[in-house]
Amino acid sequence: MAAAATRSPILWGVAESGLELGHGMKAGTNYLIPDPSYYLSHGVRLIRLPFKMSRMQPQAQGPLDPAFIASIKKIVHEDERHGALTVIDPHGYGFYDIDGKPSDILQDPLAAADYLDLMRRIGTAFAHDDVAIGLMNEPHTGSDVAYSNIWNQAIAAIRAAGFRGTIVVPHAHWSNAADISPKSPFTGHIVDPLHNWVLEVHLYLDPNGTGTYRQPIADADVGRDRLSGAIAWSRQSGVKLFLGETGAPPDSMGMSALHVVLNEVAAAPDVFWGIALWGAGAWWKPNYPMRLDPIDGVARPQFVALEDTFAPEMLYLAKPPGGPDVRVTVYLDGQPVDPDLAITADVTGQPQSVPIEAMLAPGSHHVHVSPLDAPGNQKAYLLASTWHGVPDSQDAFGVIDRGGYTFTIQVPHGSAR
Repeated sequence: MAAAATRSPILWGVAESGLELGHGMKAGTNYLIPDPSYYLSHGVRLIRLPFKMSRMQPQAQGPLDPAFIASIKKIVHEDERHGALTVIDPHGYGFYDIDGKPSDILQDPLAAADYLDLMRRIGTAFAHDDVAIGLMNEPHTGSDVAYSNIWNQAIAAIRAAGFRGTIVVPHAHWSNAADISPKSPFTGHIVDPLHNWVLEVHLYLDPNGTGTYRQPIADADVGRDRLSGAIAWSRQSGVKLFLGETGAPPDSMGMSALHVVLNEVAAAPDVFWGIALWGAGAWWKPNYPMRLDPIDGVARPQFVALEDTFAPEMLYLAKPPGGPDVRVTVYLDGQPVDPDLAITADVTGQPQSVPIEAMLAPGSHHVHVSPLDAPGNQKAYLLASTWHGVPDSQDAFGVIDRGGYTFTIQVPHGSAR
């Protein structure tokens, strides 16, 4: 018997650059206010939003810039409208700007105090929004133990401000995922009164792991090797991971390696809270190796790979021409995944697409569409299905009469759809 199919709990998404780019304070000139609508229209469930802290808080321990906050809130609300979560990401590398000069929050007590004031204000500003709050992007001047105290103070300030959502705690050393394993665990002692935090790690696939890709990827399995220890540690510790940055160039080896990473994440929903592929945003140049925005209207292969991993499988249904709507139940492996679906599309026009949000384990899976209306002349048509990567669903075509219609999906071993 095939394993039951379930919707993936992983938040699949992208890192949308713009608010962290450039120098200066003028939107549209010095930096970009990003527009994630392309990715939202393709069904991502997470938008990671990096920003420069000095733009959000122009003066240390002063109020947040209202126009900058309004720009972020607009994105947050649009993400929420599309069912996506926004990750607020202070893109500071462990530093806080004082008079335009970055100061290390581990070494400078004034910088630490200013940083904690900013986090308190962020907690207040977004207390009632559908966001996750990140503490810092890629801190790297100290160990996880050294950062623990300031992270815990930031968490306490955010919680005291009324924020109850997820807090994203960064791993030190540039958040390098390859550091972590059961033998080399995350050593930070994190205290969250709501026990609602995840650990952020990053993963790049070039030989030095920097993501510059000045050197080509040497092995398609490098991502699996660099993630395996962190996955094992997560399962041992019970702390979930956020793969906050990962990506690859669009050449053959890069795409092979990226597919391996995406499959590793998809196969570990018990480990991964979410993933953000780098780098979305209109200001990345066409020759930037990890650019995700389309070029001349053509989707980038990296985003296509991500979408193929998370996109729901689709059934295409229709009713007889001119007839009444037909109500059906759609079952997957005997479990209703759409218990009361009204088929409204006419078979002479565009069919009705019905998403089936499920991750299918290798083996045989049975799809059954059964009518809900009283027996009689009511019927409908199953016109097609798109089960990604599965070549043998051509029998997904038939008449849904009073006995319903059943077809089988065969997921090959070595994949999880």
